[in-house]
Amino acid sequence: MKRRILAVFFATLAITLGVYVYRTSLPDMPADVTLAYQALPEHLDYNIDVKPILSDKCFACHGPDKAKQKAGLRLDVADYAYAELPENKGKVAISPGNLKNSEFFNRIISEDPDYKMPSPDSHLSLTAAEKAILIKWIKEGAVYKPHWAFVKPNKATVPAVTEANWKTHNPIDNFVLAKLKQAGLHPQQEANKEILLRRLSFDLTGLPPTVAELDAFLKDNSPNAYEKQVDRLLHSPHYGEKMAVDWLDVARYADSHGYTVDRIRDMSPYRDWVISAFNRNMPYDKFLHWQLAGDLMPKPKREMIIATAFNRNHPQNMEGGIVEQEFQTEYVIDRTNTVGTAMLGLTVGCAKCHDHKYDPISQKNYFQLFSFFNNVKEAGQISWDDALPTPTLLLPDKQKAEILRYINEEISGQQQKFKKTVHAHAKEFESWLQKKQFGESFKNQIPAAGLQAYYDFNNGQLVNTRNSTQKAEMKREAGAPGDKPVFVASEKGKALQLDGDNWLDLGQTGVFGKSDPFSIGLKVMIPEDLSEGVIFHKCVAERLYNFKGYHLYLKNNRLEINMAHTAPSNAITKISRTDVPRNQWLQLTLTYDGSAKAAGMKLYLNGAEMPMEVTMDQLTKEILYNKRGKKQTGLQIGAWWRGSGFKNGKVDDLTVYNRTLTPLEVLMLAKNIS
Repeated sequence: MKRRILAVFFATLAITLGVYVYRTSLPDMPADVTLAYQALPEHLDYNIDVKPILSDKCFACHGPDKAKQKAGLRLDVADYAYAELPENKGKVAISPGNLKNSEFFNRIISEDPDYKMPSPDSHLSLTAAEKAILIKWIKEGAVYKPHWAFVKPNKATVPAVTEANWKTHNPIDNFVLAKLKQAGLHPQQEANKEILLRRLSFDLTGLPPTVAELDAFLKDNSPNAYEKQVDRLLHSPHYGEKMAVDWLDVARYADSHGYTVDRIRDMSPYRDWVISAFNRNMPYDKFLHWQLAGDLMPKPKREMIIATAFNRNHPQNMEGGIVEQEFQTEYVIDRTNTVGTAMLGLTVGCAKCHDHKYDPISQKNYFQLFSFFNNVKEAGQISWDDALPTPTLLLPDKQKAEILRYINEEISGQQQKFKKTVHAHAKEFESWLQKKQFGESFKNQIPAAGLQAYYDFNNGQLVNTRNSTQKAEMKREAGAPGDKPVFVASEKGKALQLDGDNWLDLGQTGVFGKSDPFSIGLKVMIPEDLSEGVIFHKCVAERLYNFKGYHLYLKNNRLEINMAHTAPSNAITKISRTDVPRNQWLQLTLTYDGSAKAAGMKLYLNGAEMPMEVTMDQLTKEILYNKRGKKQTGLQIGAWWRGSGFKNGKVDDLTVYNRTLTPLEVLMLAKNIS
């Protein structure tokens, strides 16, 4: 009996001394903070426990944003936090291991509204538990760590489970039970097999188990019955579908473009690739690398390029009247932000307008990352006719791929035969040129073969001299009737004066598809003060359909020729390398051979081929509109709806051919017209 009394006495004494030592090792604190401190785990982690509190309650005024810093104090960087306070000489915000000498500690436990932090003006406050965590962190040395996204993960020590009646089946249970113990909670009873399989099925496939699957599991009394169910579900095709859901949310996958019009789009090949990647258990590094830059890797396969659709999942706007460059920039911002969130674990988007207030990202860092994604040639306003915005990828099935391969081989073979024929007769042709036997046949006339239209305007009428039954019209916005034509004197008669708003509409003349050869020639006088404008085109409303068709355009004193399914990527674009003469008559001829290649599209100035830079050469789809039985829009001269026109420009001697003129014919056309 005496021994028991002594044991109780010494135990009570030990507890009393322990509490005394604990209390004397800490400054006086409010009672609620003291209780919260006693409930804390043995060790704290800066990134897990401390930084979230500092970010939420302190960094707004004492973080990396210089414009918002108060009292010259930064708490996001150790050197600044430990340094002498600029406005309180002799004091420091944080003295590692020394609470009394830490202004930070003194202010967070103070109740004085003029002294406490966070200040009442901030409308922020710390809970007792948050104060306790910050106090314990300072007492343990106030150790800072780099942002968690930059810290290599280390394998954690598995917590020990001391409670005898708490069962563990794998190390994950140990971590769960440790958290329950810290929160003062107890685990529930182990679920029965029926509930267990139901939970497992929903977790791995998103679907409930069937009756047959439940019966089989209930009858299986083997030690690894549960593991067998896990393996079965991991091999289900529905596993990839379930796992893909969260990633597709992060990757902002959608089956429509978003914004106000929100038309349907098909991104399903990317979705299917993500599902397949999970079902194949693709390594995570490869999973990320392919999505970020699969097309830039050596000899990329088709699925590697499909994976890069991760960068094209952003919303895209087809609303008329938007600012093209604004939304091109919005799309780059979306890609930048998504890569930060999905792959870096950082909310980089906050640094678009200012240095990040919580994470170590400056505005300069943001736009350095932005620059990597600002290399996609895409439209800010996508096509109104639901053509997929470019760049796109053709995905033929196996049969169609074989057909395309056969067709391309046939084309290549014919091209080789053509080259051999040209080479075989090169000397004979050169001899013919040297003899100038062609002179009389071309003198005082223009090439007649394939000539569909010729407008010389000399009689003051818009009549096709090749076919007098065809008359052009002046039109303007949305194809409404335009003003009366204005004719002015030209070198050999009359020319048409344009105002940039009204255009000359040739009806069905000039309706050519991607595979149709054609040539268009005309004389123009470009005014000195015209900065940009369309000279001729077969389009509707400029960028409304992403320039579907073809055009000749003046910009930056250079001439641009373009043929597009959806510009800027599914297109051919060439820009002249030299400036264009002003205030003088020029003869321009555009020729195209139907090859869908930039090499087959040429522009001639006064009979000489213009040197041009190819900026895009990947036209793969038709340039005509899918008008569902309606007539195609034909060639239009001098203006287009919703775009800049050929203001105060003059045109004359307009010719349209349904074939490719040879360089010699182009020269003769220019000479005889001029």
